[in-house]
Amino acid sequence: MKHIESYTGGAQACCRRSFLKGTMGCGAYVMWALSNAPFGMRKAFAQEAAAPPVVEEKFARVEKVAENAWAIISTPEGGITTLSNGGIIAGDDGVLAIEGFMTPKGGEWLRGVAEQLTGRAPTHLALTHFHNDHIAGAGGVLGDTGGTVAVTSVIRDRLPDALKAEGGATEFLMLDQAKPTELDLGGRVVRFTPRQGHTPSDVAIELVDPKVVWCGDLLWNGMFPNYMDALPSTLSKQCRELLGENGGIFIPGHGAIGDKQSNQRYLEMLDFVGDAARMAHEKGTPPADAAKGFAIPASLGEWNLFQPKFFETAFAAWSKELSV
Repeated sequence: MKHIESYTGGAQACCRRSFLKGTMGCGAYVMWALSNAPFGMRKAFAQEAAAPPVVEEKFARVEKVAENAWAIISTPEGGITTLSNGGIIAGDDGVLAIEGFMTPKGGEWLRGVAEQLTGRAPTHLALTHFHNDHIAGAGGVLGDTGGTVAVTSVIRDRLPDALKAEGGATEFLMLDQAKPTELDLGGRVVRFTPRQGHTPSDVAIELVDPKVVWCGDLLWNGMFPNYMDALPSTLSKQCRELLGENGGIFIPGHGAIGDKQSNQRYLEMLDFVGDAARMAHEKGTPPADAAKGFAIPASLGEWNLFQPKFFETAFAAWSKELSV
């Protein structure tokens, strides 16, 4: 297996047990939402697949998106086993799992799916950001055999417990935060592109040929995004750059795989939120008050609010940025 570009920093050992811990993020809100939100809102997580799934559980389904490449779409109204979306890419020399999911059980399930579809356990694991619903089950993905975990230093540094060397066979592939890093799995090249917006450090994971991009929580479909760690103006710019590229399949962090039209509505929705937040800031309206009178027009599609304060969180993030 070849790392096409060298990476900064050395490999550091971690272990399966330490990966079961992580910072809270989207998962805490979505877990609350699934137990409190109306069925119609919860249903957005389970939008239908474009093609019959190759594997399907109550909590997730697996969709083939290219030869030896699969997207995992979580449908957590059937349980929070996985919660975020993820994926699998297989090459001649290795298998990359994308995201660690919300629970060790979810990670173990992903490992089993990889073995079922490719005949091999994952050799690599890539994490798009540090929120708990994307990393807490990583130990289950890696199992006792370990592997190589691709992360930026920001993601690594936000996971101090996961970096304690307690033995085991897992190492970190430190991704360059200034330029893309490519990994050759053996006939399948994967590009890790550092970005920002949803958090201070997000990673877009791209199967180069054919083009399939796992966007993490830079992209949502049918659900209003969580701004709790967001850099709002950067989010809009980075998403426009990410989705503005020609062709390809773009897999959101939450929700079904969309098309060009739905992705464009997402960008327009982000801009609409930004315009409303700027206006509120100029008027001196507190985020909580601005959120009370805010609504997304039907022309921008349906964006389900899975936590009552998601609008307020978005306005607060904008207010913090505009106040600097």
